[in-house]
Amino acid sequence: MRKAIFYLSIVLAYVLVVRMNFNYKKINLPYNYESWVLKVPTRNLKDFAFGYQNLFADLTYIWAIQYFATPEIPLEQRRKNLRRFFEAIWSLDPHYLETYSIAALIADFDFHDPDLAIKFLLEGFKNNPRAVNLLEEAAYYAFARKKDYELAYKLYMRAYRLNHDPKTLRLAAAMLEKGNKLEISWNYWRQVYEQAKSEYLKKIAWLHLYKIKAKIDIQILSEKIRQFKEKYGRYPLFLEELVREGLLREIPKDLDGNPYKYDPATGEVKPAKEKLWK
Repeated sequence: MRKAIFYLSIVLAYVLVVRMNFNYKKINLPYNYESWVLKVPTRNLKDFAFGYQNLFADLTYIWAIQYFATPEIPLEQRRKNLRRFFEAIWSLDPHYLETYSIAALIADFDFHDPDLAIKFLLEGFKNNPRAVNLLEEAAYYAFARKKDYELAYKLYMRAYRLNHDPKTLRLAAAMLEKGNKLEISWNYWRQVYEQAKSEYLKKIAWLHLYKIKAKIDIQILSEKIRQFKEKYGRYPLFLEELVREGLLREIPKDLDGNPYKYDPATGEVKPAKEKLWK
């Protein structure tokens, strides 16, 4: 009997939402179906669910999707009600992982607020401490939308400490590299290379290691070449002059052991594998 009531409730809820979807333009107050969510205190929603919290969470989620996809509702009104709608869902079912991602998507795409998107995802992670994907999504918003590589790195590392997946460590290393923290990034990419089980991931790690070492070496060589020119008024004829003048102990080579290309006319240093550099 309980199952029958449950399935009947689902059918009735579906019919109700579809009917609203077809007729909302004819209603004087087109958005009044949201009022129960907005007016009932969140802490009391479970009392209204009569033991069917998941059903009511699903129903509220359907309403939320319909509500935020309705262009007739003023943007500011939708923005104002965004948190309230999803807080209602989470008060009914805090483990409804998909809804945290959707709330973040709406916050970022509709309202151009990546900070709010990250906040929603971190709330979801707080309620679901094993949901590593929410941390990784938050890191993506930090990286792609805010260009906050430091925050993205920290979030990816939190995720890595939970899943120990070299793919996640790879993302953390990439954030450090984008933030120009090359030495630390180098260490992480080495770990990725050593931990990777697939040849594809090993190849990616190797390419980044090659680029990072080349960047570090070329920065050092360029600075020493500048010092040489400042002292002698010309560029060194060959890089070994830097060693001869005591500016370097030895000339660094790339990850494969190849010497860097040097143009004495311009003082420019390039990696041996320029295609990998681009």
